[in-house]
Amino acid sequence: MKKSLIKAGAALALGCCLAGTVAGCAGGTASDEITFYHYAVTNSLTTQLEQKLAGFTESTGIKVKRVAISKDNYKATVSTKFTSSKKDMDVLYLDQPLLAQYANSNLLYKLDDFVTTSSEDAETVADGNSVGFKFNKNAFNESAWATTVYKNSVYGIPLTINTSVLFYNVATIKEACGLSTDGEAVAKVEGIKTWSDLKAFANDINGLGTKYALFGGMGSGGYTGWYSQCFIGAAGGKLYDENTKTVLPDEDGSVRRAFDMIKYMFDNSPEALYNSSSGFTGTTTAPAGKVLFSLSHSSDIKDFDVAYTTFGAIPFPGETAEIGSVSNLGGENLVIANKSEKKEASLKLIKYLVSGDCMSFFQTCTNNFAAVNKYATVDTFSTDKTSPAYKMYSVVKTQLASAQVRPVVAGWMNVNDNGIPVNLKAYVDGKKSYDDALGTIRAYAAEHLK
Repeated sequence: MKKSLIKAGAALALGCCLAGTVAGCAGGTASDEITFYHYAVTNSLTTQLEQKLAGFTESTGIKVKRVAISKDNYKATVSTKFTSSKKDMDVLYLDQPLLAQYANSNLLYKLDDFVTTSSEDAETVADGNSVGFKFNKNAFNESAWATTVYKNSVYGIPLTINTSVLFYNVATIKEACGLSTDGEAVAKVEGIKTWSDLKAFANDINGLGTKYALFGGMGSGGYTGWYSQCFIGAAGGKLYDENTKTVLPDEDGSVRRAFDMIKYMFDNSPEALYNSSSGFTGTTTAPAGKVLFSLSHSSDIKDFDVAYTTFGAIPFPGETAEIGSVSNLGGENLVIANKSEKKEASLKLIKYLVSGDCMSFFQTCTNNFAAVNKYATVDTFSTDKTSPAYKMYSVVKTQLASAQVRPVVAGWMNVNDNGIPVNLKAYVDGKKSYDDALGTIRAYAAEHLK
């Protein structure tokens, strides 16, 4: 996902609050503790996590050693650990699209024997197996659960989820549209339900493409690949056809229409404007910035808590009313390393981490929603139902109902981070035809998907 919208405060996309690497948990030896790899968090959140893990140890007798790694370094670190001969990694966070990659290499523990379906809303239900419980698939967000299934087997338990919506700066909308009140600006934006509505809205902007940028771009690399799914899904398309093994299937023209809509957004969003110092948020002295909309997710909402302007959010508009609002899905799963010698203890830790004792904490530190349906509440982030923050989180939560899963295919991360972004940009910039861009993406995918 994309980095923080406030350039000076840019930190982690999707992960916890940025902090240095922190490790440790007092007591225990290598023989009687399990090791938990997670994203680094701030000192205050680290203290809370340690308190929660101490409670787990007190109730189960299982000690936990934490290994905290910054989000930027996380993938490289755990990849090295997975392939080392040491068996010092038991439970770990794993970004959704990485699950297939590691499962395909037999590095993740298969959890099929510990999963059930129940009409209860509890995330686990009692069972007579070796650990005394099974995870209840029906208690988790359906799309989040789909990210844990690779070749019909379950390799993870969903922890947090997120999706993208369109944020807007009320002051900028008001100024750009020549409106008198914030209420008029909000009402005008709230009327955008389809791409036609968005284009009609853009036609009313005096100075679009010169004074104002329609949106703040899609980042680069993996961010571009991540956000492109919003447009493809909103056009009624998909990233991958499992039956034909086709990347960006386009028999109905949905991918082309999505690419064209992305090009339209960029054609009306000069990079010099959306990368300016005032950018999306404006400044204390000039709250109306140069960017009308930003395509982002709930992780950024905490950055909108500023005194000089108000922000809002709407669901990502569908190409048509019939398709409706569709967006992407992101988040983290909890997995167990296949080489772990403490799998039963690890299962018990995962049970605890997705329980009501911990889910509010993980929502707070990631700014993502809990993957367990009954714990996914806006009230974790804001209790004032009239506040802009509460309304923005509510839009994200609503959008999660139509969020689409990225392909759970080994090698997809390469396609997302490299194959799609480079060629999509070449099309947007007019350096490649659509057929050439799509053909090159598919050729790249053929080399990297397994």
